[in-house]
Amino acid sequence: MPSDAERLLPDVAATHAFAAELAEGLRPGDVLALVGDLGAGKTELVRGLVAALGAPADTAVCSPSFLLLNVYRGGRLPVAHYDAYFMDSSDDLERAGLNDQLRAGALAVVEWADRVPEALPRGARWLELLHVTGDAGARRVRPLPRAPEPAA
Repeated sequence: MPSDAERLLPDVAATHAFAAELAEGLRPGDVLALVGDLGAGKTELVRGLVAALGAPADTAVCSPSFLLLNVYRGGRLPVAHYDAYFMDSSDDLERAGLNDQLRAGALAVVEWADRVPEALPRGARWLELLHVTGDAGARRVRPLPRAPEPAA
């Protein structure tokens, strides 16, 4: 699994390489909680994870913003990809089937997880993706020790 240090991801290829490193240590029932501004690379990271886990090459990974959940199968682990941007409470994530997916052995990846931190298990791995000022294609990823505090 990648180190717990902040990393520069200068382009999409680097984001996918980071995702591949991350995928090596992931197990059934793991939860990745992704936070970051719009366009910070959350969905691109998921795209890299799905590919690294061995999903068919023609798997179209897209943000589940209006669906709340996309499930990608065919790889080493099924990936339950959630988008919490339009969720109002942790109950919304449960109604979208988070616990069912985890019990079924999926990897759950939750974008905008900071909107529903109380819905995620204590063992969730939190990652923040950030834009790099002055370089439109570059991102930084940094691990967070725990869920970020809700915005006031």
